[in-house]
Amino acid sequence: MHHLAGHPNVISIKGAYEDAVAVHVVMELCAGGELFDRIIQRGHYTERKAAELIRTIVGVVETCHSL
Repeated sequence: MHHLAGHPNVISIKGAYEDAVAVHVVMELCAGGELFDRIIQRGHYTERKAAELIRTIVGVVETCHSL
């Protein structure tokens, strides 16, 4: 996952810590809420706005698979 560092659409991991019960991952704050909630709140997207959103998501997935 280090190849994703610095990608504008991927949050960074600041650290990971383990205790007796769980693993805690500290990540960059991603303000703006959940994508699902944003879609529900908006109610509908124009084809152009939906295409922009999907283009961003597919770009990140493509980067993830480009190892």
